[in-house]
Amino acid sequence: MKRLLLLLLCPLLFGIVSAGSVNQIVLDGSVGYRQVDIEMAFSEPSTNGTHYEIMMNDSEFSRTDESILHSIIIVGETTGLMQPEIGEWYDDCHYDPGDGVFVPIYRESDGTAVIPNGTLSVGCTLTGIPSGQEYYFAVLTIYPNNTEVLSSVIASSSTAEDELAEPLKTSPYLFAIGSISLSLIALLFGLRWLDYRDGRTSSKGAHLYIAPALLSLAVLTFYPVIYGIWLALTNADQSQLGEHVFVGIENFVTVFSTSGFLRVTGFTLLWTLVNVVSHIGLGLLLAIALNKHGLRGKTVYRTMLLLPWAIPSYITVLVWRGMFEPAGAINDLLGTDLNLLADANGARFAVIMVNIWLGIPFMMMSISGALQALPKEMYEAAEVDGIGNFSQFRHLTLPNLRSALVPLSLLGFIWTFNMFNVIYLMTDGGPNLDFDGPGSTDILITYVYDVAFRDGAYGVAAAWSVVIFAMLVVFSWTYMKRTNATEAVT
Repeated sequence: MKRLLLLLLCPLLFGIVSAGSVNQIVLDGSVGYRQVDIEMAFSEPSTNGTHYEIMMNDSEFSRTDESILHSIIIVGETTGLMQPEIGEWYDDCHYDPGDGVFVPIYRESDGTAVIPNGTLSVGCTLTGIPSGQEYYFAVLTIYPNNTEVLSSVIASSSTAEDELAEPLKTSPYLFAIGSISLSLIALLFGLRWLDYRDGRTSSKGAHLYIAPALLSLAVLTFYPVIYGIWLALTNADQSQLGEHVFVGIENFVTVFSTSGFLRVTGFTLLWTLVNVVSHIGLGLLLAIALNKHGLRGKTVYRTMLLLPWAIPSYITVLVWRGMFEPAGAINDLLGTDLNLLADANGARFAVIMVNIWLGIPFMMMSISGALQALPKEMYEAAEVDGIGNFSQFRHLTLPNLRSALVPLSLLGFIWTFNMFNVIYLMTDGGPNLDFDGPGSTDILITYVYDVAFRDGAYGVAAAWSVVIFAMLVVFSWTYMKRTNATEAVT
Protein backbone atom coordinates (compact mmCIF):
# COMPACT_ATOMS: atom_id res chain seq x y z
CA MET A 1 0.00 0.00 0.00
CA LYS A 2 2.87 2.41 0.93
CA ARG A 3 4.64 1.69 -2.32
CA LEU A 4 1.45 2.42 -4.24
CA LEU A 5 1.03 5.78 -2.45
CA LEU A 6 4.65 6.74 -3.20
CA LEU A 7 4.19 5.88 -6.85
CA LEU A 8 1.05 8.01 -6.98
CA LEU A 9 2.76 10.95 -5.23
CA CYS A 10 5.94 10.93 -7.36
CA PRO A 11 4.42 12.85 -10.32
CA LEU A 12 2.95 15.40 -7.91
CA LEU A 13 6.26 15.91 -6.08
CA PHE A 14 8.16 16.13 -9.35
CA GLY A 15 5.70 18.76 -10.60
CA ILE A 16 6.17 20.85 -7.42
CA VAL A 17 9.96 20.77 -7.66
CA SER A 18 10.14 21.51 -11.36
CA ALA A 19 7.44 24.22 -11.40
CA GLY A 20 9.08 27.49 -12.37
CA SER A 21 12.52 25.98 -12.93
CA VAL A 22 14.64 26.92 -15.95
CA ASN A 23 13.97 24.49 -18.79
CA GLN A 24 15.70 26.37 -21.61
CA ILE A 25 18.87 28.49 -21.81
CA VAL A 26 20.12 30.35 -24.88
CA LEU A 27 23.56 32.01 -24.86
CA ASP A 28 25.00 34.62 -27.24
CA GLY A 29 28.64 35.67 -26.93
CA SER A 30 28.60 38.27 -29.69
CA VAL A 31 26.67 41.03 -27.90
CA GLY A 32 29.71 42.95 -26.64
CA TYR A 33 33.28 42.82 -25.44
CA ARG A 34 33.63 40.55 -22.36
CA GLN A 35 29.87 40.02 -22.39
CA VAL A 36 27.56 37.04 -22.83
CA ASP A 37 23.80 37.35 -23.28
CA ILE A 38 21.72 34.70 -21.49
CA GLU A 39 18.02 34.07 -22.10
CA MET A 40 16.19 31.83 -19.60
CA ALA A 41 12.72 30.36 -20.10
CA PHE A 42 10.81 28.94 -17.12
CA SER A 43 8.81 25.73 -17.23
CA GLU A 44 5.99 27.48 -15.33
CA PRO A 45 5.38 31.10 -14.27
CA SER A 46 7.71 32.10 -11.43
CA THR A 47 6.43 32.16 -7.85
CA ASN A 48 7.27 34.46 -4.93
CA GLY A 49 10.25 33.42 -2.83
CA THR A 50 12.05 31.60 -5.65
CA HIS A 51 15.70 32.48 -6.36
CA TYR A 52 17.55 32.02 -9.64
CA GLU A 53 21.35 31.94 -9.39
CA ILE A 54 23.42 32.17 -12.58
CA MET A 55 26.48 29.96 -12.16
CA MET A 56 29.59 29.88 -14.35
CA ASN A 57 32.97 28.18 -14.59
CA ASP A 58 35.81 27.77 -17.07
CA SER A 59 35.20 24.00 -17.16
CA GLU A 60 32.09 21.86 -17.27
CA PHE A 61 30.46 21.26 -13.88
CA SER A 62 27.61 19.25 -12.42
CA ARG A 63 27.47 20.71 -8.90
CA THR A 64 27.23 24.29 -7.67
CA ASP A 65 30.33 23.95 -5.49
CA GLU A 66 32.32 23.47 -8.71
CA SER A 67 31.19 26.82 -10.13
CA ILE A 68 31.19 30.57 -9.46
CA LEU A 69 28.11 32.66 -8.72
CA HIS A 70 27.71 35.51 -11.21
CA SER A 71 24.24 36.95 -10.56
CA ILE A 72 21.13 36.42 -8.45
CA ILE A 73 17.54 37.05 -9.51
CA ILE A 74 14.77 36.77 -6.94
CA VAL A 75 11.00 36.61 -7.33
CA GLY A 76 9.16 39.00 -5.04
CA GLU A 77 7.25 42.22 -4.53
CA THR A 78 8.41 45.00 -6.86
CA THR A 79 6.37 47.91 -5.50
CA GLY A 80 8.60 50.90 -4.81
CA LEU A 81 11.70 49.39 -6.42
CA MET A 82 13.70 51.26 -9.04
CA GLN A 83 13.59 50.03 -12.62
CA PRO A 84 16.78 51.16 -14.43
CA GLU A 85 16.52 51.51 -18.17
CA ILE A 86 18.72 49.45 -20.47
CA GLY A 87 22.23 50.89 -20.31
CA GLU A 88 21.94 52.29 -16.76
CA TRP A 89 23.21 49.15 -15.01
CA TYR A 90 26.36 47.10 -15.50
CA ASP A 91 24.29 43.92 -16.03
CA ASP A 92 21.31 44.87 -18.21
CA CYS A 93 18.38 42.53 -17.50
CA HIS A 94 14.80 42.34 -18.74
CA TYR A 95 11.87 39.99 -18.18
CA ASP A 96 8.64 38.84 -19.82
CA PRO A 97 5.69 39.46 -17.46
CA GLY A 98 3.49 37.17 -19.53
CA ASP A 99 2.43 39.27 -22.49
CA GLY A 100 5.50 38.63 -24.63
CA VAL A 101 6.85 42.19 -24.20
CA PHE A 102 10.18 42.43 -22.37
CA VAL A 103 10.60 45.25 -19.83
CA PRO A 104 13.61 46.27 -17.67
CA ILE A 105 14.09 44.29 -14.49
CA TYR A 106 13.58 45.80 -11.03
CA ARG A 107 16.48 46.47 -8.63
CA GLU A 108 16.70 46.65 -4.86
CA SER A 109 18.85 49.35 -3.21
CA ASP A 110 21.86 47.01 -3.19
CA GLY A 111 21.41 46.18 -6.89
CA THR A 112 19.79 42.75 -6.49
CA ALA A 113 17.57 41.92 -9.48
CA VAL A 114 13.87 41.33 -8.70
CA ILE A 115 11.14 39.97 -10.99
CA PRO A 116 7.43 39.85 -10.16
CA ASN A 117 5.35 36.76 -9.59
CA GLY A 118 4.21 35.14 -12.85
CA THR A 119 7.30 35.93 -14.95
CA LEU A 120 7.81 33.52 -17.88
CA SER A 121 11.36 34.34 -18.99
CA VAL A 122 14.35 36.52 -18.13
CA GLY A 123 17.26 37.80 -20.18
CA CYS A 124 20.52 39.33 -18.93
CA THR A 125 23.72 40.65 -20.46
CA LEU A 126 26.43 39.23 -18.21
CA THR A 127 29.58 41.33 -17.96
CA GLY A 128 33.10 40.46 -16.88
CA ILE A 129 33.37 37.30 -18.99
CA PRO A 130 36.95 36.73 -20.23
CA SER A 131 37.12 37.36 -23.96
CA GLY A 132 37.81 34.45 -26.31
CA GLN A 133 37.69 31.81 -23.57
CA GLU A 134 34.97 29.17 -23.41
CA TYR A 135 32.88 29.30 -20.25
CA TYR A 136 30.08 27.06 -19.01
CA PHE A 137 26.83 28.48 -17.65
CA ALA A 138 23.87 27.04 -15.75
CA VAL A 139 21.00 28.38 -13.66
CA LEU A 140 20.29 27.09 -10.16
CA THR A 141 16.64 27.38 -9.11
CA ILE A 142 16.11 27.60 -5.33
CA TYR A 143 12.51 27.25 -4.15
CA PRO A 144 11.08 28.70 -0.92
CA ASN A 145 11.38 25.26 0.71
CA ASN A 146 15.16 25.31 -0.13
CA THR A 147 14.80 22.64 -2.81
CA GLU A 148 17.38 23.18 -5.55
CA VAL A 149 17.27 22.32 -9.26
CA LEU A 150 20.29 22.88 -11.52
CA SER A 151 19.59 23.42 -15.20
CA SER A 152 21.60 21.91 -18.01
CA VAL A 153 25.11 23.33 -18.47
CA ILE A 154 25.75 25.20 -21.74
CA ALA A 155 29.06 26.56 -23.04
CA SER A 156 29.68 29.90 -24.69
CA SER A 157 32.45 32.47 -25.11
CA SER A 158 32.60 36.23 -25.55
CA THR A 159 33.67 36.68 -29.16
CA ALA A 160 33.11 40.42 -29.67
CA GLU A 161 36.23 42.50 -30.21
CA ASP A 162 37.04 45.44 -28.00
CA GLU A 163 36.10 48.70 -29.71
CA LEU A 164 38.76 51.19 -28.74
CA ALA A 165 37.87 54.85 -28.90
CA GLU A 166 39.87 57.12 -31.12
CA PRO A 167 42.81 58.74 -29.32
CA LEU A 168 41.80 62.02 -27.77
CA LYS A 169 43.05 65.01 -29.73
CA THR A 170 45.41 66.77 -27.37
CA SER A 171 46.58 69.46 -29.77
CA PRO A 172 44.01 72.08 -28.57
CA TYR A 173 45.08 71.60 -24.96
CA LEU A 174 48.78 71.69 -25.80
CA PHE A 175 48.19 74.80 -27.90
CA ALA A 176 46.37 76.52 -25.02
CA ILE A 177 49.05 75.61 -22.46
CA GLY A 178 51.81 76.61 -24.86
CA SER A 179 50.12 79.93 -25.61
CA ILE A 180 49.78 80.73 -21.91
CA SER A 181 53.40 79.80 -21.23
CA LEU A 182 54.76 81.81 -24.16
CA SER A 183 52.61 84.79 -23.19
CA LEU A 184 54.01 84.75 -19.67
CA ILE A 185 57.57 84.43 -20.94
CA ALA A 186 56.99 87.36 -23.31
CA LEU A 187 55.49 89.38 -20.45
CA LEU A 188 58.48 88.71 -18.19
CA PHE A 189 60.94 89.65 -20.93
CA GLY A 190 58.92 92.81 -21.58
CA LEU A 191 59.02 93.79 -17.91
CA ARG A 192 62.73 93.06 -17.82
CA TRP A 193 63.29 95.30 -20.83
CA LEU A 194 61.29 98.13 -19.21
CA ASP A 195 63.40 97.84 -16.06
CA TYR A 196 66.56 97.99 -18.15
CA ARG A 197 65.29 101.00 -20.10
CA ASP A 198 64.37 102.91 -16.97
CA GLY A 199 67.66 102.08 -15.29
CA ARG A 200 66.22 99.80 -12.59
CA THR A 201 69.19 97.44 -12.44
CA SER A 202 68.67 96.40 -8.81
CA SER A 203 65.90 93.98 -9.89
CA LYS A 204 68.09 92.41 -12.55
CA GLY A 205 67.24 88.80 -11.74
CA ALA A 206 63.83 89.25 -10.11
CA HIS A 207 61.81 88.26 -13.18
CA LEU A 208 63.94 85.17 -13.68
CA TYR A 209 63.33 84.09 -10.09
CA ILE A 210 59.56 84.39 -10.24
CA ALA A 211 59.23 82.88 -13.74
CA PRO A 212 59.00 79.18 -12.61
CA ALA A 213 56.33 80.01 -10.02
CA LEU A 214 54.28 82.03 -12.51
CA LEU A 215 54.52 79.32 -15.16
CA SER A 216 53.45 76.66 -12.64
CA LEU A 217 50.48 78.77 -11.52
CA ALA A 218 49.48 79.42 -15.11
CA VAL A 219 49.60 75.75 -16.15
CA LEU A 220 48.34 74.11 -12.94
CA THR A 221 45.86 76.73 -11.68
CA PHE A 222 44.81 79.38 -14.17
CA TYR A 223 44.46 77.08 -17.18
CA PRO A 224 42.31 74.44 -15.36
CA VAL A 225 40.04 77.20 -14.03
CA ILE A 226 39.61 78.75 -17.48
CA TYR A 227 39.08 75.33 -19.07
CA GLY A 228 36.54 74.42 -16.39
CA ILE A 229 34.55 77.56 -17.15
CA TRP A 230 34.62 76.68 -20.86
CA LEU A 231 33.59 73.09 -20.12
CA ALA A 232 30.59 74.38 -18.16
CA LEU A 233 29.32 75.95 -21.38
CA THR A 234 29.46 72.68 -23.37
CA ASN A 235 27.55 69.38 -23.42
CA ALA A 236 30.61 67.31 -22.42
CA ASP A 237 29.83 63.88 -20.99
CA GLN A 238 31.39 60.44 -20.87
CA SER A 239 29.68 59.32 -24.09
CA GLN A 240 31.31 61.97 -26.27
CA LEU A 241 34.74 62.76 -24.91
CA GLY A 242 36.46 65.43 -26.96
CA GLU A 243 33.38 65.95 -29.14
CA HIS A 244 31.43 68.40 -26.99
CA VAL A 245 29.78 71.47 -28.46
CA PHE A 246 28.87 74.87 -27.05
CA VAL A 247 25.44 74.94 -25.35
CA GLY A 248 25.58 78.30 -23.56
CA ILE A 249 24.04 78.49 -20.10
CA GLU A 250 22.06 75.26 -20.48
CA ASN A 251 24.17 73.49 -17.84
CA PHE A 252 23.63 76.32 -15.36
CA VAL A 253 19.88 76.05 -15.91
CA THR A 254 20.22 72.33 -15.12
CA VAL A 255 22.16 73.15 -11.95
CA PHE A 256 19.62 75.61 -10.54
CA SER A 257 16.65 73.42 -11.51
CA THR A 258 18.13 70.26 -9.98
CA SER A 259 15.90 68.51 -7.47
CA GLY A 260 17.36 69.27 -4.05
CA PHE A 261 19.54 72.23 -5.11
CA LEU A 262 18.35 74.40 -2.21
CA ARG A 263 18.58 71.48 0.21
CA VAL A 264 22.18 70.58 -0.64
CA THR A 265 23.21 74.26 -0.65
CA GLY A 266 21.50 74.81 2.70
CA PHE A 267 23.18 71.80 4.29
CA THR A 268 26.54 72.89 2.84
CA LEU A 269 26.18 76.28 4.55
CA LEU A 270 25.00 74.67 7.81
CA TRP A 271 27.87 72.15 7.67
CA THR A 272 30.40 74.93 7.04
CA LEU A 273 29.17 77.41 9.65
CA VAL A 274 28.78 74.86 12.46
CA ASN A 275 32.22 73.41 11.77
CA VAL A 276 34.05 76.74 11.46
CA VAL A 277 32.43 78.23 14.58
CA SER A 278 33.25 75.06 16.52
CA HIS A 279 36.82 74.90 15.20
CA ILE A 280 37.55 78.54 16.06
CA GLY A 281 35.67 78.57 19.38
CA LEU A 282 36.98 75.30 20.82
CA GLY A 283 40.43 75.86 19.34
CA LEU A 284 40.59 79.29 21.00
CA LEU A 285 39.51 77.89 24.39
CA LEU A 286 42.09 75.10 24.25
CA ALA A 287 44.83 77.48 23.11
CA ILE A 288 44.11 79.87 26.00
CA ALA A 289 44.04 76.97 28.47
CA LEU A 290 47.38 75.64 27.23
CA ASN A 291 48.90 79.12 27.21
CA LYS A 292 48.23 79.61 30.91
CA HIS A 293 51.35 80.59 32.82
CA GLY A 294 52.66 77.87 35.12
CA LEU A 295 50.78 74.97 33.49
CA ARG A 296 52.90 71.83 33.59
CA GLY A 297 53.08 69.36 30.71
CA LYS A 298 52.11 71.84 27.99
CA THR A 299 54.12 69.94 25.38
CA VAL A 300 52.46 66.64 26.26
CA TYR A 301 48.97 68.14 26.12
CA ARG A 302 49.63 69.85 22.79
CA THR A 303 51.04 66.65 21.31
CA MET A 304 48.04 64.59 22.43
CA LEU A 305 45.55 67.16 21.15
CA LEU A 306 47.38 67.39 17.83
CA LEU A 307 47.05 63.65 17.10
CA PRO A 308 43.59 63.81 15.43
CA TRP A 309 45.00 66.26 12.89
CA ALA A 310 48.37 64.50 12.49
CA ILE A 311 46.88 61.08 11.68
CA PRO A 312 45.76 60.77 8.02
CA SER A 313 42.14 61.86 7.93
CA TYR A 314 40.90 58.89 5.90
CA ILE A 315 42.08 56.52 8.64
CA THR A 316 40.39 58.60 11.33
CA VAL A 317 37.13 58.86 9.38
CA LEU A 318 36.98 55.11 8.73
CA VAL A 319 37.56 54.43 12.44
CA TRP A 320 34.72 56.79 13.36
CA ARG A 321 32.48 55.16 10.77
CA GLY A 322 33.08 51.77 12.36
CA MET A 323 32.30 53.22 15.78
CA PHE A 324 28.96 54.60 14.53
CA GLU A 325 27.86 51.25 13.09
CA PRO A 326 25.08 49.35 14.95
CA ALA A 327 27.67 46.88 16.26
CA GLY A 328 30.26 49.61 16.88
CA ALA A 329 31.92 50.93 20.01
CA ILE A 330 29.46 53.80 20.59
CA ASN A 331 26.45 51.48 20.87
CA ASP A 332 28.46 49.09 23.04
CA LEU A 333 29.43 51.96 25.34
CA LEU A 334 25.91 53.41 25.60
CA GLY A 335 24.10 50.07 25.59
CA THR A 336 21.94 51.17 22.66
CA ASP A 337 21.13 49.87 19.19
CA LEU A 338 21.31 53.11 17.20
CA ASN A 339 22.08 53.24 13.49
CA LEU A 340 22.83 56.93 13.07
CA LEU A 341 24.30 56.60 9.59
CA ALA A 342 21.02 55.15 8.27
CA ASP A 343 18.98 58.11 9.50
CA ALA A 344 19.17 61.46 7.70
CA ASN A 345 19.45 63.67 10.79
CA GLY A 346 21.62 61.16 12.61
CA ALA A 347 24.02 60.94 9.68
CA ARG A 348 24.24 64.75 9.47
CA PHE A 349 25.02 64.92 13.18
CA ALA A 350 27.67 62.20 12.84
CA VAL A 351 29.58 63.76 9.93
CA ILE A 352 29.55 67.22 11.56
CA MET A 353 30.86 65.84 14.85
CA VAL A 354 33.65 63.91 13.13
CA ASN A 355 34.76 66.95 11.12
CA ILE A 356 34.72 69.14 14.24
CA TRP A 357 36.93 66.61 15.98
CA LEU A 358 39.33 66.59 13.02
CA GLY A 359 39.60 70.38 12.66
CA ILE A 360 40.05 71.60 16.25
CA PRO A 361 43.79 70.69 16.60
CA PHE A 362 44.90 72.82 13.64
CA MET A 363 43.01 75.88 14.87
CA MET A 364 44.27 75.30 18.41
CA MET A 365 47.91 75.23 17.30
CA SER A 366 47.53 78.25 14.99
CA ILE A 367 45.84 80.36 17.67
CA SER A 368 48.34 79.15 20.27
CA GLY A 369 51.17 80.50 18.13
CA ALA A 370 49.41 83.85 17.84
CA LEU A 371 48.83 83.97 21.62
CA GLN A 372 52.50 83.42 22.35
CA ALA A 373 53.34 86.40 20.16
CA LEU A 374 51.26 88.78 22.31
CA PRO A 375 53.36 90.96 24.67
CA LYS A 376 53.30 89.74 28.27
CA GLU A 377 53.76 93.30 29.53
CA MET A 378 50.24 94.10 28.34
CA TYR A 379 48.71 91.49 30.66
CA GLU A 380 51.00 92.45 33.56
CA ALA A 381 49.84 96.04 33.28
CA ALA A 382 46.21 94.88 33.18
CA GLU A 383 46.68 92.85 36.37
CA VAL A 384 48.24 95.85 38.10
CA ASP A 385 45.19 97.89 37.11
CA GLY A 386 42.92 95.20 38.59
CA ILE A 387 41.36 94.05 35.32
CA GLY A 388 39.80 90.58 35.61
CA ASN A 389 40.50 87.57 33.39
CA PHE A 390 37.30 87.89 31.34
CA SER A 391 37.85 91.59 30.72
CA GLN A 392 41.44 90.86 29.69
CA PHE A 393 40.15 88.26 27.24
CA ARG A 394 37.47 90.56 25.85
CA HIS A 395 39.41 93.82 25.61
CA LEU A 396 43.00 92.63 25.13
CA THR A 397 43.21 89.07 23.80
CA LEU A 398 40.43 89.09 21.22
CA PRO A 399 41.29 92.45 19.61
CA ASN A 400 44.96 91.49 19.34
CA LEU A 401 44.10 88.07 17.91
CA ARG A 402 41.84 89.59 15.26
CA SER A 403 44.59 89.72 12.63
CA ALA A 404 45.05 85.95 13.10
CA LEU A 405 41.43 84.88 13.64
CA VAL A 406 40.02 86.57 10.53
CA PRO A 407 42.33 84.82 8.01
CA LEU A 408 42.00 81.54 9.92
CA SER A 409 38.21 81.67 9.85
CA LEU A 410 38.25 82.54 6.14
CA LEU A 411 40.58 79.64 5.33
CA GLY A 412 38.50 77.38 7.57
CA PHE A 413 35.33 78.39 5.70
CA ILE A 414 36.88 77.61 2.30
CA TRP A 415 38.43 74.32 3.45
CA THR A 416 35.25 73.12 5.16
CA PHE A 417 33.03 74.22 2.28
CA ASN A 418 35.06 71.92 0.02
CA MET A 419 35.71 69.15 2.58
CA PHE A 420 35.22 66.00 0.50
CA ASN A 421 36.74 63.06 2.32
CA VAL A 422 34.69 63.12 5.55
CA ILE A 423 31.33 62.97 3.74
CA TYR A 424 32.56 60.54 1.09
CA LEU A 425 34.11 58.06 3.53
CA MET A 426 31.47 58.32 6.27
CA THR A 427 28.20 58.21 4.31
CA ASP A 428 29.00 58.67 0.61
CA GLY A 429 26.31 61.35 0.66
CA GLY A 430 23.64 59.02 1.99
CA PRO A 431 21.21 58.00 3.24
CA ASN A 432 18.32 58.62 0.84
CA LEU A 433 20.42 58.50 -2.31
CA ASP A 434 18.56 58.57 -5.61
CA PHE A 435 19.30 59.03 -9.29
CA ASP A 436 18.12 62.63 -9.73
CA GLY A 437 19.26 64.51 -6.66
CA PRO A 438 21.70 64.74 -3.75
CA GLY A 439 21.63 62.50 -0.70
CA SER A 440 20.83 63.58 2.84
CA THR A 441 24.45 64.33 3.79
CA ASP A 442 25.70 65.47 0.40
CA ILE A 443 27.38 68.84 0.31
CA LEU A 444 28.03 70.65 -2.96
CA ILE A 445 31.49 69.20 -3.55
CA THR A 446 30.45 65.57 -2.95
CA TYR A 447 27.41 65.95 -5.19
CA VAL A 448 29.62 67.38 -7.95
CA TYR A 449 31.71 64.20 -7.68
CA ASP A 450 28.58 62.08 -8.22
CA VAL A 451 27.51 64.16 -11.21
CA ALA A 452 30.96 63.95 -12.82
CA PHE A 453 32.18 60.43 -12.09
CA ARG A 454 28.97 58.45 -11.58
CA ASP A 455 26.61 60.15 -14.01
CA GLY A 456 29.41 61.13 -16.41
CA ALA A 457 27.91 64.60 -16.98
CA TYR A 458 31.17 66.54 -17.12
CA GLY A 459 29.63 69.74 -18.47
CA VAL A 460 27.00 69.87 -15.72
CA ALA A 461 29.64 69.04 -13.10
CA ALA A 462 31.81 71.88 -14.41
CA ALA A 463 28.83 74.22 -14.10
CA TRP A 464 28.38 73.13 -10.48
CA SER A 465 32.09 73.83 -9.90
CA VAL A 466 31.78 77.32 -11.36
CA VAL A 467 28.81 78.01 -9.07
CA ILE A 468 30.83 76.82 -6.05
CA PHE A 469 33.79 78.94 -7.14
CA ALA A 470 31.56 82.00 -7.52
CA MET A 471 30.02 81.44 -4.06
CA LEU A 472 33.45 81.28 -2.42
CA VAL A 473 34.79 84.30 -4.31
CA VAL A 474 31.78 86.43 -3.34
CA PHE A 475 31.95 85.31 0.29
CA SER A 476 35.71 85.82 0.55
CA TRP A 477 35.59 89.28 -1.00
CA THR A 478 32.68 90.39 1.20
CA TYR A 479 34.24 88.90 4.32
CA MET A 480 37.60 90.56 3.73
CA LYS A 481 35.95 93.92 3.07
CA ARG A 482 33.65 93.77 6.09
CA THR A 483 36.36 92.64 8.52
CA ASN A 484 39.20 94.77 7.10
CA ALA A 485 41.32 91.65 7.51
CA THR A 486 44.32 93.11 5.74
CA GLU A 487 44.57 96.10 8.09
CA ALA A 488 46.80 95.94 11.13
CA VAL A 489 45.35 96.20 14.63
CA THR A 490 46.05 99.58 16.23
